[in-house]
Amino acid sequence: MTTHTLDLLVRTVAPPAVENRHAAAWALDFGTEGAPQVNVLSNESALPPRPPRPDELYLWFGEPMSPDWDQLLIHLRDAERSQATRLRRPADRWSFSAAHLGLHALLARALDCPPCEIAFKCGAHGKPFLDPARHGTGVHFNISHTDGLVAVALAGRPVGVDVERVRELEDMQAVADSVFATETISALANTFGRAARRASFFRFWTLGEAFIKVTGEGLTQGLETFAFSTNRVPCLTRVSGAWSPKGRWRFGAFPA
Repeated sequence: MTTHTLDLLVRTVAPPAVENRHAAAWALDFGTEGAPQVNVLSNESALPPRPPRPDELYLWFGEPMSPDWDQLLIHLRDAERSQATRLRRPADRWSFSAAHLGLHALLARALDCPPCEIAFKCGAHGKPFLDPARHGTGVHFNISHTDGLVAVALAGRPVGVDVERVRELEDMQAVADSVFATETISALANTFGRAARRASFFRFWTLGEAFIKVTGEGLTQGLETFAFSTNRVPCLTRVSGAWSPKGRWRFGAFPA
């Protein structure tokens, strides 16, 4: 991968919630004091050529510059290429490939090494992380992809990110009742207007997904084990004991 390959193949977008087509959220295990410096990248070169500091979070969002997903494949690892080609929809192949391309490009810049030299390990629930023997423990990352949008988060602390395409769900309330905390279900029920309820659903969904990704537990944690405020700047109002105190977590959502 050459310098600026990412910028040539994927269009950087900021903010990601263009015309309310997508929702996005991030979560950071930050500690109980202070606030992170959140930076939404305008392009690949906007990322400093060094590891993120402990108080820094860098977010990159991309959308298709071309629907021709196979031009991304040469920049992926063999296992990633195999995964991408097994996906049925071309849009899914593009988003999977673009998210991994973005991750490789940004990590290579932060670590000052070629993408092919980046070494990964995998946690108990499948969350990948950098091999500490090769890269130390100071750089944390996460990716997400959906129809028409991908995201990469780099931080100096454990991080999670999620993006979703905002769409109509005929069974939205049933989905909420089956997966969300009682507080979240109540907040949705008290949100008036179909568009406002849909936006609130995907806000809670992306926040929850980002949180279970930063903990590394994934779906085994359960979206019902915690609840978020409805404030413009989201925060936890309840969390299970294993992940307390709730004040150690920082969150952000798009649209705010």
